[in-house]
Order: sequence, then C-alpha cells, then structure tokens
Amino acid sequence: MRNYIRFILVLSVFATSVGYTYGQKVGVLDEVIAVVGESIVLKSDLDRTYYQMSLQYPTYNGDLKCELFDQILTQKLLLYKADLDSLVVAEERVNYEIDRRMDYYANQAGGLQNLEKYLGMSLVEYKAQMRRKMTEEMQIQEAQNSIISELKVSPTEVRKFYEDIPVDSLPDFASEVEVAQLLVAPKPSATAEKYARETAEKLRKEILEGSRDFCLTATIYSDDQGSKKDCGSLGDFKRGQMVPEFEAAVFKLKKEEVSKVVKTQFGYHIIQLIERKGEIANARHILIRPKILQSDLEKTSKKLSRVKRLIEADSNEWCTAVAKYSTDDNTQANCGFFVDPNVGTSKIEITALQSDVALRVSGLKPGGVSPPHAVPQQDGSTWFRIVYLKSETPPHKASLEKDYQKLSVYALEKKKQDTLNEWSESFRKDVYVWIDEKYMVCPDMDTWVTNKEKVVNTNE
Repeated sequence: MRNYIRFILVLSVFATSVGYTYGQKVGVLDEVIAVVGESIVLKSDLDRTYYQMSLQYPTYNGDLKCELFDQILTQKLLLYKADLDSLVVAEERVNYEIDRRMDYYANQAGGLQNLEKYLGMSLVEYKAQMRRKMTEEMQIQEAQNSIISELKVSPTEVRKFYEDIPVDSLPDFASEVEVAQLLVAPKPSATAEKYARETAEKLRKEILEGSRDFCLTATIYSDDQGSKKDCGSLGDFKRGQMVPEFEAAVFKLKKEEVSKVVKTQFGYHIIQLIERKGEIANARHILIRPKILQSDLEKTSKKLSRVKRLIEADSNEWCTAVAKYSTDDNTQANCGFFVDPNVGTSKIEITALQSDVALRVSGLKPGGVSPPHAVPQQDGSTWFRIVYLKSETPPHKASLEKDYQKLSVYALEKKKQDTLNEWSESFRKDVYVWIDEKYMVCPDMDTWVTNKEKVVNTNE
C-alpha cells in the first residue's frame, strides 16, 4: 500500500506546488535548493508542501519531507518534458481554473475585498502571478498523463499485487455496505402549474408596464429564498452554471431587458439581465414555483411505497426502478448507489454515509428497502426517498474475493507510480540536475545527480 500512498503524494504535490493556498503563510528565508533543467526548487516550495501534507498525513510512516522533495524534483522533470514536447495548455482551461480557485479563496476569506486585504495586493496582480504557475501545473499534468494515462491492470496483476502484500501488512477494512437511493420530487397538480404560470405572466406584464418594480416584486413574490432578499440578484455566473433553459434565455437578453416567462425544473422565471461581459452574465430573477399541496406529498409517498413492494418482490429490479421512477438526474446513471470517492467503488463505510441514510440502513438486511421518507431540499422543497441495502460486509482483513475493486484501484495506482519512477530514472540521465549538499542525505538522491561535480555546498 505504500506505493499507492506515494502516488497520492505525487498528485498532492502537483496540487499544492502552485503555492497559492489560502490561509497559509510560510515565513522563511528563501534559497535555491535544487535545479532541474531550467527550473529551480526553492526551500519555501518544499517547506510549504511539507507543512500542508503533514497536516493531511499526520501519522505518515516514512520520511515525508524527503519523499516530497523527490516528488517535487519529479514534478520539475515533468515540466522539462512538457517544454521539450511543446505541450500547450489552452488559455480557456487556465482561465477557468484560475476563476474557480479565486471563487474558492474569496469564499474562504468572506468576499473579494477581504481576500485583497489578506493578499496585500490587487486581485489583478494576484491572478497575473497565478497564471504562470497555473500554466506550469497544467503542463506538468499533461506530461504526466502522456506517461501513465493509458495504463490498466489485468486480474493477474491485481492478484500479484495482493499476494505481494505481507500477511501482517494487509490493511484492515471497516464494515462496508452497498447502499443506493431512489429520489422522487412531488409533482404539482395541473391546476397548480396553471396558476403559477398565470401569476408569472401577470407579474411580468405589470413590470413591463411600469406599474411594478422588479426589485420589490422579487422581494415579495419570488420563491427563491436565496435571492429574493437581494432583489432577485444571482450575481455573476458563466455559461454552464445554470440549467439550460435559464441560460439560453439570459444570454439572449440585452442589458436591463426583461425575458419572457421561462419554465425550468424549478418553476417559472422572470429574468432581467443587469450586465454581460462576454461569457459572464449578471442577472436577477423572480421565481414562481407551483405550489405542492399536502395531497401531492401523500401521493408521492404512496407511489414510493408501491415501488418498494415491487422491488422487494424481485431485488434485481432496483436499477430498473431507479431508471423508471427517479427524478434525480445525478443518481440515475449509477442506479442511485453511493460511491466511495477515494477508490470509486460502491462499497462504502457506513460511517461515511449521510447520517439520515445510515439511520435508514441500520434496520435493513441485504436486499431490503426502507419505507419512504421525506428529504428536505436546499431550495425549501420536500422530496421523498427510499433506500436499498444491496450488501453488507463486516470488518475484515483485505481479501481478494471481497475487496477486488479496491485492490484493483490500489494495484493500478502502484503501477502508475512504478511507471512514473522508471520514466524519471531514465529521463533524468540526460537532464542537468543540481541538488544542494544538505539535501543529499535523503535516500536515492545519488540517482538524481550522476555527475558529482554538480553537487556543491551553497553555504561555502
């Protein structure tokens, strides 16, 4: 498992090496500690990464700092390969990633103004600094992908990987379950749909005539609780962030123009464009959602009770039922199963489940389905859900039979790491490498510097 962990570290180094981690300042006297090709490694690069990774892996079994130093050198080697192979990163990708990270940092800081104060520079300056580093990071990723992205593992390789793990080193797996959900949104009556549409049309007409103010109307009538207090404002958003019907309407509007009534999965919208800059729009809206009555909720609950009985009559029909009855697009593709994000398998520790889901599962036997229960949504609506327990595995030592999926993931990551190591050891022979003498104490540094005349003590 050690090599798998090391591969995780490789990927983490790529993610943290940009050096723009909000909330972390490393106050050190900087110095160059290595050179790979035309790229330098600063002491602050290593110290920053070590600090971040030590928080993530506080009980890491090994010399973390030395391993991270080795991985940073590999990173610089990959950058050299990217330049050699003329790997170009599309500007749109860079811009998107910069904006995504800036949004995250601003959210952590409590707004853009607070972020500027924290940084001690304008956001324009900060983004300019970030751009070069971000481009390098993506080039490194492209170079890495060219080496390992096509790798796969066979059942024979998985078996060998498992057999090579010493018996006393086999990992312990906690109790795991395979759990899926079927979510259904109550459907409003035709009368409620008609009334919501007519209400939206009436409000739009009065806004266009000037008898109603858009801001006040949004505050009083909108069913979007998140925006109504701010005149219906949605702030800036890009293409792809809104549902298609809403987005199509927004990007057809002129400044301050009011749209026709737009129907989406959320209800009926009246949209006004505030401003547009290229692919970024600033808009506000009024949402009129068809009212869901108690009778609609009861109808949905009864419907799911019937579905539960059908599934229990033939457990093989679960996926068919999800495809047929679920109104949640996010879960239909994988039959509604919860997935372990670390290894991508449907077997997941019960403690990692949402507390409400874990509660429903606790009383089930494999093949069982929970009674329907209400699930409040972020938009204030109420959906209904049934939960299906496919299997349950008690705590155990890793087993090829029980844990093949997980082991195949670990085996593949080890293969990727081994391949990357082999490439690095071969490729570095033709690349200029200099390492500060103080860091030559780390294991295997001699493999990086074949010409001992390149190793000097910078303190002399």
